[in-house]
Amino acid sequence: MSVEAIRAPSSPRRTSSAYMAAVGCSVAGSAAGFLGATGTTNAAGNPGNGAVYTGIYVSAVLLTSALVIPYAPTLSHRLGARSLFIKCKAVTAVVWLAVGFLLLAGVPGMPLLLVLSPVLGALSGLGSVVSPVMNKAYLAAPGMAAAFARMAVISGIAWGIGSLAGGLLLDVAPLGWGLIVNGLLTIPLAVIVSRFAPLAALSDPIERGRPWHDVWGSLRGSEALRRVTLLACVVALCIAPLALLLVPITQDLRHQPLLVGSGLLMAAMALGEAFSPKLVRRLSIGHADLPSSAVTAIGAGVVLILFGISSLLLSGPVELGVWTLISVAFGVFRFASRAFTIGATAESRAPELTASSLATMMLVAGLFAPLGTFVWSLLIGYFSASTAVLCGGTAMIVLGIPILISTQSPNSRNSAGGVAAE
Repeated sequence: MSVEAIRAPSSPRRTSSAYMAAVGCSVAGSAAGFLGATGTTNAAGNPGNGAVYTGIYVSAVLLTSALVIPYAPTLSHRLGARSLFIKCKAVTAVVWLAVGFLLLAGVPGMPLLLVLSPVLGALSGLGSVVSPVMNKAYLAAPGMAAAFARMAVISGIAWGIGSLAGGLLLDVAPLGWGLIVNGLLTIPLAVIVSRFAPLAALSDPIERGRPWHDVWGSLRGSEALRRVTLLACVVALCIAPLALLLVPITQDLRHQPLLVGSGLLMAAMALGEAFSPKLVRRLSIGHADLPSSAVTAIGAGVVLILFGISSLLLSGPVELGVWTLISVAFGVFRFASRAFTIGATAESRAPELTASSLATMMLVAGLFAPLGTFVWSLLIGYFSASTAVLCGGTAMIVLGIPILISTQSPNSRNSAGGVAAE
């Protein structure tokens, strides 16, 4: 019997509450695991090459994730979205538990994480396509952007708790414990999704015989999808690396203890994520998702410039304090932009092609993400964190404004109207 056929009688409120609580546990574990993994790679590179080593590891995970994404719709069709989601979370828990115990046993961290980066990237890629579909179904939300915005509150709070707790834990305990906590806190999500049926029907995508051909065909056939994918690529290059390289960035600020400072910045961004639904609701009134995504991405670029300026003018604990406050603003704009990007992608083509559209956008943006992360790591390692954020913020504004202007053109509005008419 497939997982999709298992039905556990429960009230809608109980189902959605259990799902959100399980997602919260998983996100909190991911924060602790992220600190443990990037702390390991940063330590392996010593003070001089920590950013580069971390950039290599994160880029390897991102690249593998992107290469697996085209196969997500096919696997979702064959296994069912719910079954695929459960399997991804279960395997993820096992992998992180294994890596954590191996680190505690004395296995060198950097080689171990590099060897397993393809597995971690593949699981992340599959989950990134299926998770928005699951959120919409378990929350019975009217659209992808609404579901993402609602989950942003839970994820923001959970990521903040996990970041602060993880930083404090790893300041006194071996880094492997962060990965073990990640594995343990991922298990409840797999259990809850297998136990409770979704509140809305899960529409599995159409199976495609040639996933890569489908990706390029999707882009050729939808101007709306091309526009949102272009914006996602610019975001992946210019502003997304900030959240992935917080450990070497904190080290560049010379803050001690290192992981406590990194956890503080992560928690501040998470707090911003929790507030992002308010910005999403405000911009959603009378505005389409794509221009709203461009506006919020440009706003995140402006915040990055404030990061860089404050780093040049301040130092020590005061600098970290100001960065923490600015991180909240960055989280608001960054996660609002992500919510609008997902919504614009879902609305770019017919509803039954939602998973395929998400896979297309995430693949193309994912191919740019390793490049952006690696360039940022080089800027941090050979120049400074302030140089990296100033370059990223400026590039986001310079590249984002033309995209925003293009979304206001008559052709763009006609294209959006055509999609809505379908």
